[in-house]
Amino acid sequence: MNKLRREIQEMLRNVPCWRPAALRRSQREEFLYATDLPGAADTKAVELFLQTAAANGWRTETAAGWIQLDRECSEPPDGGEPGQTGPEAHCCASLLRRHPGSGRSERERRMLIKAGEEGPEAYEKVCAQLHREWAEAMRKGEPLPDISLRFFEGGEQTC
Repeated sequence: MNKLRREIQEMLRNVPCWRPAALRRSQREEFLYATDLPGAADTKAVELFLQTAAANGWRTETAAGWIQLDRECSEPPDGGEPGQTGPEAHCCASLLRRHPGSGRSERERRMLIKAGEEGPEAYEKVCAQLHREWAEAMRKGEPLPDISLRFFEGGEQTC
């Protein structure tokens, strides 16, 4: 379990609830996590959670009974590294080493953090997607994202 998830879980533990609130990876691309806290606690408790989250640097959005949460994370969160990554992760690192990024990278970081929680296969699948996208961006003369190579450490050298 990574540091970001642990931080949200700790904030949720401090909120009086009728039942434990669920916490999952957000299904929305622009957020990391989602909680159903609004269905598990009264309005005052939800407001307290939102204030605490904001004070800890989390961006939130509440809709349809869920609170979406996101926070900038320039490095892989502690406890969230996918471990031994595979050839696609190595290819991503290789591209970034040869063509340092200068573009926005929040989307890619979120994708990698979420996939890292799912496991090595999901992580490699996301790396394969990013590898294709970045190769296409390079062909168009567009910048690669500015993302830490730590997200891709341990990859098998294939390219």
